[in-house]
Amino acid sequence: MSEGFATLADYELRYGAVADGDGDKVSALLADACDMLLAAYESRWGEYRQGEHGAFDRAACAVACSIVSRAVNVPLGLAGASQYSQTAGSYNASVTFANPTAELWVGKADLKRLGLAGCRIGSIDAMTGADRA
Repeated sequence: MSEGFATLADYELRYGAVADGDGDKVSALLADACDMLLAAYESRWGEYRQGEHGAFDRAACAVACSIVSRAVNVPLGLAGASQYSQTAGSYNASVTFANPTAELWVGKADLKRLGLAGCRIGSIDAMTGADRA
């Protein structure tokens, strides 16, 4: 389990109260989202230590809540649809959902907000024969 960057209370402050009986589901999804953020951090920087990368620490809670909101706020009537069109006479209506399968995912904007996107430059110290002793 992750460090717990976001709680149900954090989610409700941003997106309003969850429906009765959905609190456990949203809490579980928040834990999953926090684990996803932690995995993204570890693949970029290694072991997480609070305070080492301020951008991540400042944004982790809001991004975790946003990830869960994308999954929770999928319309029930059209769940699973990635495109829907309806025509009546000369009128046409078309809808496409960003997350029709209600999956948790971390997007490029999320990674940028967390400070986990972009180029990195690294270096390796040169080794001489004296260093081998």
